[in-house]
Formats: sequence, structure tokens, C-alpha cells
Amino acid sequence: MPLIVQAKEIKYNHDSITISEIKKKVDFKVVVPHNIPNDWTLEIKTYPWDEKDKITNFSLHYMDSDDKYLLISIDQRKGPFKKEMHINEEQVDINGHKGFFVEWGNSGELDEKGELVTGGLLRWKQEGTYVEMHSSRVSRNKMLKVARSMK
Repeated sequence: MPLIVQAKEIKYNHDSITISEIKKKVDFKVVVPHNIPNDWTLEIKTYPWDEKDKITNFSLHYMDSDDKYLLISIDQRKGPFKKEMHINEEQVDINGHKGFFVEWGNSGELDEKGELVTGGLLRWKQEGTYVEMHSSRVSRNKMLKVARSMK
């Protein structure tokens, strides 16, 4: 019996380049999360800034529905996984790939705006692509759920 998957429309903001366009402009596999809340929007930042055709890396910026807060940033680039040791780093499994999560030093505290800091930095290599996800607004468990939905 074939598996039927319903594609969800991605809500882009700021006239962002699209995922299908970015796939044509990089020389590595683009992995995209499929478990993103419906009210999040996406803006893609490409690097180098002024380059239009030979993009070396990019960031998926998932914003809240009001486009006020960056919820999760997912940076991707070709290349080896650069393993730097972090204090209190936790090894995690991301789709069968070894990943590393470290929470922010001020996690659980209020920032200068009075908002609770949560989340952290999550890094792994998947299908030849180095992926780095960070958030100070989304919990570790939700970050892992998003990461594990990336294909």
C-alpha cells in the first residue's frame, strides 16, 4: 500500500528566496523540516550576502506568525562536521546521525526583555550537509522534534 503524504504549503515572508530556488543554487543536499507549526513563517538568508548564483550556505529563519520573533534558525552548508567541545554537551540521535545539543548558559533565566530563555544549539551532519539549529525561544524537545523531521 503506497504511503500518501500531504504537502504543506510553506508561508514565506519578506519576498524570500524559496526552498526550490535554493536547491538549484547550492552544491549540497538541502534538508528541510516537515514538522513545523502552521502559523510559523519562513525567510531564507543566503551567504555570501550579495551572491545570487554561487551560494555557499544559507539559513532557514522560522518566525512567529506576526514576524516579530525568530523562533528557530537552521543553518546549512557543505562540508565536514566541525566538532568543537562544549561544556555540558549532550549527544543526541537525529535520524540515525550523531548530533550534539548544548543549552544556552542563561537557559531558564529571563532576558533583558523579560522573556524566558530556552533552547540552545543543536548540530549534526545529514546526507553530507552540516546542519546547525539554534533557538532561544523553542525548547530542546521541540528543537529535536523539528530536527528529526528534516529530510
